[in-house]
Amino acid sequence: MSNQQPSRPAGPQRAGSAPQAPQAGGVVFDPLKLLQKYKFVLVGAVVLGLFVGVGSHYFFLYVAPGYKSTVLLQCSPVETESSAISVDTIDEDEMARFMGTQVQKIKGENVINAVLADSRLEFEAPKWYKQYSRNSRLDIIEATKELEKTIKAYAIPKTYLIQISVQVRDRNDAAGLLRLIKENYIRILSSDTSSGITKRKEAIRKSISESEAVLIELNARKNRLVEENRLGTISADKSAEAEMLQLVNAQIINNQQLIEAHQVRLANDEAQLQRNTPIQYDPTLRDRVEAHPIILNMLQRIGDLKTSLSSLQAAGILPDHRTYKLTLQQLEATEREIAETRERLLLEAFNTRVDSTRTALSQLQAQIADLTTTQEELLAKLNKLTQTTEEIDEINRQIENTLNLRSEQDSQLAQLSVAARLDSADRITVTKSENIPDRPAFPIIYIMVPLGVFLITGLTAGIIVIFEILDQRIKSAADIAMIPRTPILGIIPDAEEDPSAHSSLQTLFMDSPNSVLAEHYRQLRTKITKKMGANGHRTLLVAGAMPGSGATSVASNLAQACEASGKKTLLIDTNFRRAKIHTAFGLLDNPGLAEVLAGEKTLADCIQKTTDKGPDVLAAGARNLRVVERLGTELLGKVLAESSASYDVVILDVAPAIVAGDALTLASQVDATMLVVRAMAEKRGQVARLKNELSDHRSEFLGVLVNRVQGTAGGYMRRNIQTSHKYHAGDPEHAV
Repeated sequence: MSNQQPSRPAGPQRAGSAPQAPQAGGVVFDPLKLLQKYKFVLVGAVVLGLFVGVGSHYFFLYVAPGYKSTVLLQCSPVETESSAISVDTIDEDEMARFMGTQVQKIKGENVINAVLADSRLEFEAPKWYKQYSRNSRLDIIEATKELEKTIKAYAIPKTYLIQISVQVRDRNDAAGLLRLIKENYIRILSSDTSSGITKRKEAIRKSISESEAVLIELNARKNRLVEENRLGTISADKSAEAEMLQLVNAQIINNQQLIEAHQVRLANDEAQLQRNTPIQYDPTLRDRVEAHPIILNMLQRIGDLKTSLSSLQAAGILPDHRTYKLTLQQLEATEREIAETRERLLLEAFNTRVDSTRTALSQLQAQIADLTTTQEELLAKLNKLTQTTEEIDEINRQIENTLNLRSEQDSQLAQLSVAARLDSADRITVTKSENIPDRPAFPIIYIMVPLGVFLITGLTAGIIVIFEILDQRIKSAADIAMIPRTPILGIIPDAEEDPSAHSSLQTLFMDSPNSVLAEHYRQLRTKITKKMGANGHRTLLVAGAMPGSGATSVASNLAQACEASGKKTLLIDTNFRRAKIHTAFGLLDNPGLAEVLAGEKTLADCIQKTTDKGPDVLAAGARNLRVVERLGTELLGKVLAESSASYDVVILDVAPAIVAGDALTLASQVDATMLVVRAMAEKRGQVARLKNELSDHRSEFLGVLVNRVQGTAGGYMRRNIQTSHKYHAGDPEHAV
């Protein structure tokens, strides 16, 4: 393999096939793990809570006991005219309102002031009175504040009962104080009911009288308007004036139309008179002239003459005959006369029509003037009638509103009569009087003890949760999952958790192949080889976070596991500061990588064999040749390329990333990297920073391995380790 490394996959392939860690939105806890881890602490908290509860009970019993006295009041439905009241006739909403009102009155200022002003207070509750007495006088302000907190009253659900209670330090004071509260409440209720209702009734009756006076005045105004204007049930738009106005308007319109027609005719006739041309008579005039007696007589004469001519012709008289000529002359004279007469009559008729048209126009215009005057008079009368009608309508509306108001006032008066019964003290009956308590209401042992256990245990649990939130150390793979976009390779349990004995942690895979730790390295090998094989990677850098993280043990055991799976594996010690690989396998520290980088020896000359089943090792080399700067040169790239050509897997051990920058230098030379952190040593922020630094280089960051994870007593991991050990203990043969 050449020095040119295979290109890294981009995007989501960078983290291999492992699922991405969820986004860190907060700390995630496993409640069962916390219980297993802190179970003895929680048991101690429960025991301490028992003692605290018992101690608190006796402390409060001595310092501030509370004796509670109660009174029960029975609320009755509203009295009605019916003598019998059944369950179906009870107004539940009214009862709920009534009971709620009484509860507020019991706890109200009037009752408290009445109790404090009661001369019996000093004798009924002497110890309570003395507690708030200053120079033989009661401190009203402090006593009022205390009573507001002391008086408890509430309506018992699904009943018509109200419970009043008082809790003070002395049992006799409790009964006496409650007695004063009960008696003063009933007295105030009786007084308020009679005085308040009477005042409101008087106010409503006065309003009713005022409404009646308004109604009388409105009706008088209405009748006066009707009589003065002679109004009946007919509205203004249907009155005689309205009908006459309609007729006048129609006549005006008709006259206007006639005037327009006459004006058109007169204009045409006058135009013909002014012209020098003969007048063009219309057929109407001609028909009228043709019907004139004179014309008719002439037409008759013409007819007779024509008949005479026809008779002469029939008698054989020729036109030359004197009689024939005389008759013809008469006919022609008559025709000339009728033409002249017709023209004269037409002109006379034409002039007569012009004069009559002018006369008709004058008459029509005079009629329109008269009609317009009549129209204005009718409009004035109609407007006045409309105003009067509107005024009467307004009076009717006022009468209607006043009647509605009167109805409401009557209803209010009736409601007050009912309200007098609603708030009546007769509706309250004392069903249980105040009692002198024989035992304290506070403290109660069966409440104080569980409360003490709850508080102490809850406080302890809260402290544990806060501690877990503030604790940033890596304890298991779950803590790695809180780091955004950080793949998890798995865990390696602490060697002390493994029941098998291990002589060397660096070679436990070969020494104890059936141990629990060896099984975890097999699981790690499977995940690592799968990720590397998917992208053609061969060189893997195993970097530890802090000194003591166990990266060298992980690198050596991972190399042994890879070799055991049939993959030819080379383990290179690039930790030039504290080389340990050669010691783990009992080899010499030189020749090694330092000699190869110095050019003194070849790679093949420096590789050492461990065992037949173990990996090959390239030690760090002689101390005087270990130059850290050479780890970043092309010489190392050539070494890795040559190693990749000969081996299936090449694993590099390096100095911790926190104390040296060698890991970041080598991250640009290898195909893949992984980070080893020690449980309970590294913190999440530190691991996140190292992960980001390794991810920023050309190699693929495979994930984080948590080493030396400790199990809690009774926890899942410890039980799994024990189960695994028992299973493999029955099979002593080496199994890969």
